[in-house]
Amino acid sequence: MFAASSRFAVFPRFTQTAAFVVLTLGAAACFLPLSAQAAENTPSSTQALEKTDDAVAPTKEPAPRRRVVLKTPPSTFRANPQTPSAVPFAAPELNATAAPFDDVRPSVPNAADAASRTLFGREIADYRLQSGAGRYVFEEELGELLILESDRLESVEEAPEPELDALRSELSRRLRAEFGPGFETVSTERYLFVHNVSDGYAEWCARLFEKVADAFDKFAAKSKLPTTERVEPMIVVIFATQRQFFEYAAKETPSPDKLAAYYNMQTNRVALYDLSGGESSRDDAEPERRRRTFQETKEFLSRPNAAFNVATIVHEASHQVAFNRGVFLRTGPFPFWAVEGLALTFETPNGRASQGGWNFTGSFPKNERQLERFRQYAATTRQRDPLRSLVAAQNVGDARDDVEGFYAASWALFYYLYKRRPNELAAYLRETAAKPAFVAYPAEDRIADFEKHFGDDWEKLTENLLRFVRRQ
Repeated sequence: MFAASSRFAVFPRFTQTAAFVVLTLGAAACFLPLSAQAAENTPSSTQALEKTDDAVAPTKEPAPRRRVVLKTPPSTFRANPQTPSAVPFAAPELNATAAPFDDVRPSVPNAADAASRTLFGREIADYRLQSGAGRYVFEEELGELLILESDRLESVEEAPEPELDALRSELSRRLRAEFGPGFETVSTERYLFVHNVSDGYAEWCARLFEKVADAFDKFAAKSKLPTTERVEPMIVVIFATQRQFFEYAAKETPSPDKLAAYYNMQTNRVALYDLSGGESSRDDAEPERRRRTFQETKEFLSRPNAAFNVATIVHEASHQVAFNRGVFLRTGPFPFWAVEGLALTFETPNGRASQGGWNFTGSFPKNERQLERFRQYAATTRQRDPLRSLVAAQNVGDARDDVEGFYAASWALFYYLYKRRPNELAAYLRETAAKPAFVAYPAEDRIADFEKHFGDDWEKLTENLLRFVRRQ
């Protein structure tokens, strides 16, 4: 245990809470770990990892592209996104008839024409049986994850890879139609932004998200983590006002007033609002737009809370790219502590204003805010075995009344392993990312997977972690 005394006071986690549509996830297996003592005395592993600046992560081909024709319009298949504890089927061969979401009900076919019932996207898992029962898991082009009962499918066919310019043009059109007048789209190498903010803030966000994606690719390459090549752009929604953001978020999460940005695993979108407070109207004059690009960014980054706001956006951007590059699986299973620990690690590289407020140079500095919170948590928690409980957790709800401590411990454990045991951490993440979609991942399996790579001496691991933290 860390220490036994009065519990650390809990403060609501405001802007860095990720609003996941959680899916229950899967089992595991693999390599034997080094002992904690041996790994603690092997600094060369970290040094070797951080010297491979030109490393390229091994890549996996994107999932096969499909043309799916439904018997009813696609909107009738979507689960209520306010059901964060929705449980998918445990495994296809074991439970082929369980409903993936509690609030999905059979729909009566209507007279919708074929075009309104046709979707293009990526096949995630085909769990249809010869009997005709089962499910088909599909990611639509805009990123939404759909779990379709086989009796609602009219046909599933192979589809050619899209022409990228035409694809982006079509997705832009669909997003503008979805959000309505006043919204525009901005396309970058990896993203498609739909927004009604100033051109300057949209451009600042676009540059920041691309920097996070670049940093993630460097992290994956150094860690030798295989990543998935993604053809379709990742979607980011940016609202001009907090009120507009709350109205949108209320449809997807039960507590929108506690958020400033979030990533939704089901829709695969990051949503945020203009955290600079610059709710200015757009000018039609192009020279004015160009000037405001720098002026708004500079003004935003000069404010006292700018670093915290940048960290908030980076946190959610890192969630999105980690799931889209295949280091974590939207269909599960994944280690929840590592999902949050990685995002909290990414928050920290704060750059100069000329760099957009965040810059990655090849290694992550410590997260000072989480470091202080972890020290408080370690000194006051009453849990008998806090690291074991952390690894076993399936979501933040398992943190009970100490959410701040849960996040701080997630960061501390991830950052310690990233710095001191990077090879084992990479092997552990590779293993969890290689699991099949939608298999149950109970606490005992989460613990077993962790122990395969890091050993079962939790007391020794805790001692090493606390020694590492004291030196920071």
